Amino acid sequence: MTDFRFDVRYGVRSLGRTPGFTLVALATLALGIGAATAMFSVLDTALRRALPYPDPERLVIGRATFSGNVNPWVSFPDYLDYRDQSKSLASLATIGGGSGLVTVTGADEPEQVRRTTITGNLFETLGVPPALGGAFSIDELPASGAGGDVIISHSLWQRWFGGSPDVLGRSLTVDGTPLTVVGVMPAGFRFLYDSDLWTPPWPGNSDPITRRYHNWLLVGRLAPGVSLDAAQSEIDVISAQLETAYPESNRTKALQLDGLHTAMVEGYRQSLLVLAGAIVFVLLIACGNVANLLLARGSIRKSELAIRAALGATRSRLTRQLLVECIILALVAGGMGIVMAVWLQNLILGFVSMDLLGIGEARLSPTMFGIALALSAITLLLFGVLPSLAASRADPAEDLKHGSRGSTSGKGIRYRSGLVVLQVALSLILLMGSGLLLRSFKMLRGVDPGFRVGNILTATISLPSDDYAEAERAIQFFEQLKEGIEALPGVETVGLVSRIPILQTAGNVAIWAPERPPETNNDAPWADRRIILPGYFATMEIPLVDGRVLEAGDVQGSPPVIVLNRTTAEIVFPGERAVGRQVAVDVGRDEPGLFQVVGVVEDHQLSSLSGRRRPAMFFPYAQQPQRTMRLAVASATDATSLVRPIQERVWELDPDVVLSDPRTMEDVLSNSVAYTRSVTTVLSVFAAVALALAALGLYGVLAFFVTQRIHEIGIRVALGASRGRVLRLVLTRGMLLVGTGVILGTAGAVGATRLVEGMLYQISTTDPTTFVAVTGFFVTIALGACLLPAWRAVRVDPLQVLAVE
Repeated sequence: MTDFRFDVRYGVRSLGRTPGFTLVALATLALGIGAATAMFSVLDTALRRALPYPDPERLVIGRATFSGNVNPWVSFPDYLDYRDQSKSLASLATIGGGSGLVTVTGADEPEQVRRTTITGNLFETLGVPPALGGAFSIDELPASGAGGDVIISHSLWQRWFGGSPDVLGRSLTVDGTPLTVVGVMPAGFRFLYDSDLWTPPWPGNSDPITRRYHNWLLVGRLAPGVSLDAAQSEIDVISAQLETAYPESNRTKALQLDGLHTAMVEGYRQSLLVLAGAIVFVLLIACGNVANLLLARGSIRKSELAIRAALGATRSRLTRQLLVECIILALVAGGMGIVMAVWLQNLILGFVSMDLLGIGEARLSPTMFGIALALSAITLLLFGVLPSLAASRADPAEDLKHGSRGSTSGKGIRYRSGLVVLQVALSLILLMGSGLLLRSFKMLRGVDPGFRVGNILTATISLPSDDYAEAERAIQFFEQLKEGIEALPGVETVGLVSRIPILQTAGNVAIWAPERPPETNNDAPWADRRIILPGYFATMEIPLVDGRVLEAGDVQGSPPVIVLNRTTAEIVFPGERAVGRQVAVDVGRDEPGLFQVVGVVEDHQLSSLSGRRRPAMFFPYAQQPQRTMRLAVASATDATSLVRPIQERVWELDPDVVLSDPRTMEDVLSNSVAYTRSVTTVLSVFAAVALALAALGLYGVLAFFVTQRIHEIGIRVALGASRGRVLRLVLTRGMLLVGTGVILGTAGAVGATRLVEGMLYQISTTDPTTFVAVTGFFVTIALGACLLPAWRAVRVDPLQVLAVE
């Protein structure tokens, strides 16, 4: 222990005498360890941490499959059958597809909050009962939309009721409907959606409850002792029975059970693993640089080590001393890395949001400390032992000779050169991956959505159900609002639609030609259903292909009409003109509705920029009125300046109606690719760090090469060697290392970039343009790193070198 304490003291003093080396080594290692610790901590949190519910491993999610393809939504009647017939599930609940904004009134100002439709046993299934009161029963559904129960969040309880304990039984007016508060959820509760209200699925607040409409997710809890496979086998039997009993709606339909946690991390797994791989590469490159620094420092300390060896120090004693210095570096860098990891972890979560898992922030944890300690130890073993062993091979007789100089041959130089080749290869792989994502993202952002984006303001307006129960009142409200907004300065045109493109998806139903009826609804084409007011196509600048657009004369009492997009027209009437024909549409009645096609508009993106252009159909609002619509206001100036004037127009018509979620279409499109942009940005940052570290490592090796051969270079110049020859000598060595690394890196990238294949848009993982551009960029940077030591070699003064000789 005495010797060890001496080694520690000596190691600290030795590192203190070379502050430049120590600071660079610590900063490099801390960056690598900190980034890796942060990324692995996020991975551990997302992929391994249990959900915040009792016995989370028993929670499952049920998703519908059609002909074996997952389309997660399930019909409500199917849910009831699965719930009642399954014995392997202790409970089975359902949650509506999506959650909507509603208006809560009764205080000084109305407030927009998010409501989710659920069955009351959802909280029992999750194992999180209300903090106050209880849940509603699905067997006590009202016959209409009037009245009902509601469970509220802890935050809404505080805001609207001041945290009063007598909140149970009190009334809350939601969209004009008085609801009775029957429960308050615990503080911080969240499941799938960040909601303030949970209501039962009565007919007044959800889509029609029919077996052919799929708009529910199933969440279940396995019975004690039942495995997921056993439960799946039982569910398959029930699915087969439903297919036999209801062939019209359930043919080829089944239900797939997955662990809830597994299903919730599906959307994050690939990007997180890609980023984790990138972090490992950065750590390896950083450690390679530190190893090169240690080797260079060891060669400089040869005289010191030779003296100690001449005074009797054994090789094991010298090795131990050098390893102690490495341990000090690793421990200090590990501590610095933990501090850096806290910041980097939150930065990663800021870019790669995991709100679905309820992970919004990160904190210090035993896992983070363990990861940092493990990475420090691995770094020490991989990149501290070999330099220490190489430096400890002191030869007192040779190293103490006057004028003794290092050599460019030997295992030390080969080891350092090998590290540089590895750094080049790893950084090139990262650059290839980020280059592919950057090019893919550029192509994605360049997609023409098929509608106007610039200076378009969009916002949601939801009317209270009690005050607008009569369709005429809702029609009158939206028509007057449209006229009022059109009169505002700076407004060009105004449109209203039930679901705005990209932002609000789904809503698809079956459509077919009456003369060619499908055997079942599942066999018919499906198209997204949109309800619009006149002026919507003009506002969004969606071109008319054939016929006419929907007009003010398309009202109740006039013939039911419809406008199709090009894809729908071609699917329903292949090779025929659609205008003037009739189509049958499953609009939720016992019998399909018949509509006359009056126009065909051009296809445009409805669900995402990267997806195909989906079939769509458009109905006049006056013939199919509803309480919630989305504004689209085209402005000649900054669209955001219209938010307040539009809200005032809304309040002039009804002071209890709120203009919710105002945003521009530029923001809508930007947010739709936010996750892709975030992953691309983070990976590009990692690639840039890797490139910088690789260039630094290359520079360090060549600078050491020049230093070791400075006397040889001086003699060559004295004997007549030109500066060009000296330049070629250094550049040839450097570019040989770069070329070897580029070959290995390109080969590695061919396989590694397949990991990002699912994240690319319209380019392959071996895109030649990207590979050539990235390679050229890397070689240019590497050439710059080589030129600095080469320039130093060119400027060698032979007189000074020979004077030393």
